[in-house]
Amino acid sequence: QATQLNEALSRLPESVRALIGGSSDLFSPVGYLNSRLFYLLLPLLLSILIIGLGSSLIAREETDGTIELLLGRPISRGKLLLAKALAGLLVGTIVVLVSAISITSLVKLVDLVVPLPRILFAVLLAALLALLFGMIAFCLSAMGAAGRGASIGVAGLVGLGSYIIASLESVVDWLSWPAKILPYHYYNPTEVLNGFYAWKIASVFTIIIIILGIIS
Repeated sequence: QATQLNEALSRLPESVRALIGGSSDLFSPVGYLNSRLFYLLLPLLLSILIIGLGSSLIAREETDGTIELLLGRPISRGKLLLAKALAGLLVGTIVVLVSAISITSLVKLVDLVVPLPRILFAVLLAALLALLFGMIAFCLSAMGAAGRGASIGVAGLVGLGSYIIASLESVVDWLSWPAKILPYHYYNPTEVLNGFYAWKIASVFTIIIIILGIIS
């Protein structure tokens, strides 16, 4: 029923289709994976996890009243923050690996004709996007009580706002220029699933993540 479903979806407003990836063929293998998984669901779930981690890695110690004991140890604060960041990165990496294994196994099981390397790179790009938002929360939480209080809200606002603005920029002309400064503008899983390996974008995301870590 893919043809009938595509005809029904094509009658939806362009803005609605833009929010689920904007594909003209949502029931092709690439269109399905993009609209159902990679454009929103996977980065959203990873962002929720990693933003929560980024905010709580430091704030939890303060809330539990154990931050003084931790800071009283003979270790520099830079090393302490690095250890916290690596702990969060380890948790995120485990979740991303489980996601990658699950997705590739199911794609193979149902025989979707999308090469596995493309799927793995799409998972990597979604993980880097989520990690970027998580590092915003981590950076803010490292700046003191005011930053810790705002870290989840600001990181969530950047992530959600970035998704909405980047999705609607093709529909609303005046959104095109602010979209260019937001990470979601450069996140295009459709191109990746069609064989374009966006190494430059992945590199830029990685550099921004490292810069936020240095600021922290």
